[in-house]
Amino acid sequence: MQNATLAATVPTMTVEEYIAFEERAEVRHEFINGNLIPMPGTTSDHNEICFNLAALLKNALRRLGYRIYVENIKVQISSERDYTYPDVLVTNDPRDEKSPYIKKYPLAIFEVLSKSSRLEDSSDKFIRYKNIESLQNYILVDSEKKVAEVRTKRPDGTWEAAWFVEADERFPVPSLGMELAFEEVYEGVNLG
Repeated sequence: MQNATLAATVPTMTVEEYIAFEERAEVRHEFINGNLIPMPGTTSDHNEICFNLAALLKNALRRLGYRIYVENIKVQISSERDYTYPDVLVTNDPRDEKSPYIKKYPLAIFEVLSKSSRLEDSSDKFIRYKNIESLQNYILVDSEKKVAEVRTKRPDGTWEAAWFVEADERFPVPSLGMELAFEEVYEGVNLG
């Protein structure tokens, strides 16, 4: 709710103005339908989970031509009017090498859920991300309990979701042909 209020007070921008502004901004902003949306800070547990995901993905995929990006790289939604900062994204599309700031063809996006981002990440952001043709998996990892929701695009373009909990020990990333262990994803995180 607070983000919507902030967005309403900032005049709309063009995409070009946003990109130029964001390159010099001290605080990250997502760009949704011409509006700047300030990105809230994160907790150390959120950061640890993002780092663990990126490290696990990089170790598994480094020799296969995949690129893994964490938090500070923008994704352009297909409409070319929306730009977001996913927590972790994976791409193997050579067209994504053209820009050091923006990726357009992610294969998998991971968002780490927190109290402040839970609703936005699980609903509104997903609605926008579904417009990315290359996206095959959208994975939500909870920062408060060992739970992962794996959303997978089916061949007919519809999406299905499956939930995994700590007792499952692992959760799949189908588009990357791998599984991630909860123990490794949550290493160093105090959920007590």
